[in-house]
Amino acid sequence: MKFFISSLLLLLTLNATSTFASDEEIVSALMEESDFQQLAKTMKEKSLGLVLMLHAEHCPYCKLMEDEILSPMVKSGEYDKKVLIRKLQIDEARDIINFEGNTVEPSDLSDKYNAHITPTLVFLDYQGNERVTQMVGINTVEMFGGYLDIEIDKLTKELLTEKQNSKKTAKLDK
Repeated sequence: MKFFISSLLLLLTLNATSTFASDEEIVSALMEESDFQQLAKTMKEKSLGLVLMLHAEHCPYCKLMEDEILSPMVKSGEYDKKVLIRKLQIDEARDIINFEGNTVEPSDLSDKYNAHITPTLVFLDYQGNERVTQMVGINTVEMFGGYLDIEIDKLTKELLTEKQNSKKTAKLDK
């Protein structure tokens, strides 16, 4: 009987450890951004938008959004040709590089987007301009992904239309 209980405890411990490892794996899928000027170059080259989650260190809703929505999106690879997905901790005292190449604090970037509630998703072009409406907070996880897909599609369509219009303008200028 002691062997059975010991084996059961060992099995439960191993299962808990593997569950914890998978949680850590999920967390690491979403990159914390620090150089938006460099990111902007990639966005411009690949004609991608940016979904940026502004989050706070001890925000349980931020962790929920990251673990249940954004990390799985990054891992799926389905959005790689549409948008980049990153996060920025806005209550951290450190320097980052903004879209213009200036050294600022993360809170300066959240001020720029008037985003003070976490989590907030902002949808940006390569110049750091907001292109579609922010998504503030998270309520129903099961439905949130669908709403997020709608906003990503709006962003992608808007950026594609702009790119096509600039090509037409360039042809007319010749």
